[in-house]
Amino acid sequence: MLIHISVMAASARLFGITVRSVSYGVGPTLLALGQVKIRLLPLAGSVVLKDTREEELYDDDPCLDAYNFQPLWKQWLLPLGGVAVLLALALGILGMQGWDSFMTAFTQIVEGALAPMGTAQELLGKGETFARTHSFAEVFALFAVKLCAFNLLPFAGLNGGQALLALLRGGKPSAAWEESVTKWLLLPGLAIVLAWLAAFGWYGWRAAGA
Repeated sequence: MLIHISVMAASARLFGITVRSVSYGVGPTLLALGQVKIRLLPLAGSVVLKDTREEELYDDDPCLDAYNFQPLWKQWLLPLGGVAVLLALALGILGMQGWDSFMTAFTQIVEGALAPMGTAQELLGKGETFARTHSFAEVFALFAVKLCAFNLLPFAGLNGGQALLALLRGGKPSAAWEESVTKWLLLPGLAIVLAWLAAFGWYGWRAAGA
């Protein structure tokens, strides 16, 4: 999460986009250092950019530093930058094994979400076995490739969804259909997250009982 969010924030600045805030974690704020916020739960994070779809700007603002006024390649590339760097780091540790794990992760994420008490439990068991028999660096890398695959899913709120919406807008600052499409694209991603949270909870409860 630290690598992912930091790369996105740095890329935005490199592209000349104004960064409103950078949050590491979710939940209540523990520490605020200017635009950077450290939050209670280190489960996710966010980079808030200047965007005319999210804030009201002055009439004389040229919007040249707003995310949604950037060329298509920037709007598409920025959401994927953090994923790309994290994936490259993980593959550097795991090699081809990491690439195989990345490619199978997409199917595993969906199948596990559809069967949180079945398939997901088997996958979590394999993950625990891997963690017990490999180094910290290898465990970090395996978790990273799975996280990268999840973030590339084409759902709103995820990097893959943001990149997809940018392509569908064709580089335009906004589109009339975007709000409704975003809402529909949010639901599958939320369902997957909730299913995996249930899977983790059940796996942890079983482990504690054992």
